[in-house]
Amino acid sequence: MRWTGVHRPLTFGPHPAQLRPRSLFRKTVMPVSARAPSAPISPDALTPDLARAVAAEGLAHLFRMLRPEGSFIYAHKMDDPEAEIEGYNMLRHCGTLWFMLRAVNVLRLPLLKTEARALRAGVGYAGRRMRAVDWAPGLALVTGGRVKLGGVGLALLMLPEYARAMAPDAAALRAPRLPMDLPDTMAALGTYAFAQQDKADPARFAHMRQAEDGHDEGFHSDYYTGEALFGLIASGADPALTGPVAEALMQQGYGIDVQSHWMSYAAAEACARGLVPQDLGRDYLGALLAAIVTDDSYRNRAESTPIACRSEALAHFLWLDTQAPGRFFTPEQIRDLKRCLRENLALQLRWFRRGQFRRGDAHDKVQIDYIQHNAMAFLAWSMLPG
Repeated sequence: MRWTGVHRPLTFGPHPAQLRPRSLFRKTVMPVSARAPSAPISPDALTPDLARAVAAEGLAHLFRMLRPEGSFIYAHKMDDPEAEIEGYNMLRHCGTLWFMLRAVNVLRLPLLKTEARALRAGVGYAGRRMRAVDWAPGLALVTGGRVKLGGVGLALLMLPEYARAMAPDAAALRAPRLPMDLPDTMAALGTYAFAQQDKADPARFAHMRQAEDGHDEGFHSDYYTGEALFGLIASGADPALTGPVAEALMQQGYGIDVQSHWMSYAAAEACARGLVPQDLGRDYLGALLAAIVTDDSYRNRAESTPIACRSEALAHFLWLDTQAPGRFFTPEQIRDLKRCLRENLALQLRWFRRGQFRRGDAHDKVQIDYIQHNAMAFLAWSMLPG
């Protein structure tokens, strides 16, 4: 596989005038009742400052959940981190670190030594699970005796943000116990991901294999391919390889039926970088947007994360429109998008308190990915121009 050799960071993020000082990271957000019967504020009352504060509080709580050896307190009861709930998932580990590093980078938060050490340990926890396998080229992320394509994709999201966060500290870049240096590790993970591609169908990938012998268990996730494509684009994979994947997936309408926020990220990035024809991008993004804004049954679950994932998608669509005004969305689509996004964010605050997002009305469980998705949605919306 060919690699560009130089990582091109993701382009979404703040305009310099929108950046806020580190004091925001310590800002306390208004308490929100854990059992509020309805959204605590009106959608029109949402402000960028409030959204940034919510994201920063989520980041702060995740730092509290990150153990010295690099693993997280994976889940706990609301307001009681010591009441741990068993379980672990390396996809969510990598995705959570991606949010944390992304927040540090776009908010330009100078890291304390303890915070930098915690992030290094978190990346190292994943790095110790990256290894070469006999049956495929590159590096696999092995957990529980299996290799999941989605985990490789989210590791590819995490590592470029780690490089950005640690750029001032050359020693830190060598510290996270990765099997190779950062660029080579990203390239090798990408090599593994592309090796899972069906030669006859560029949109089809093997999603899970046994680590010992590469046996394909036949498992298929609705999200792994989108995660892998987004990670490949984010980590600087060759556009000659990612472009055909994006085009094939969009032609097939991949992810629309499940309103995939991972494919929303990947498709918007592909459009922004000119990896797919503009007409195809416009049609695909329009269909995915329509699925989210016209079928809001996901809200009926009364849970924070299904709503947050749609908010992430909508916020990234808005980001794309700032990069290419009018090229992919009509004014009417943008109007509907903004309305839906504001409504979603207000609903998400129903389950927020002191940096924690609990699962929903019927659950007091706080899990790392609940915070990741919800806080990322607020972060992304808060950093949009205007």
